[in-house]
Amino acid sequence: MNGLSESIFSELIGTNLAVKIIIGIFIGFLVGLVPYLIAKKRGHLKLGKIALAVCALSGSIFGLVSALPIAAIFTMVVALKEHEENGL
Repeated sequence: MNGLSESIFSELIGTNLAVKIIIGIFIGFLVGLVPYLIAKKRGHLKLGKIALAVCALSGSIFGLVSALPIAAIFTMVVALKEHEENGL
């Protein structure tokens, strides 16, 4: 990118709150997929959906800084829970 387009891009990202929120939701969703998929595999689908939603929400507010630790905590909780057969 040239200097002008970099300036416009950084100004857009720096000032546009909606863009930051959408990027945060996307990052939180990607990070939340880890505990969701592990929970789904172990039969804890409801807990996995909660983890995905909480990670996306925290990602929209604080970004990766909050989504990553929350995903790690949910992953540990899911991994330590007993495996269920029905997944409900």
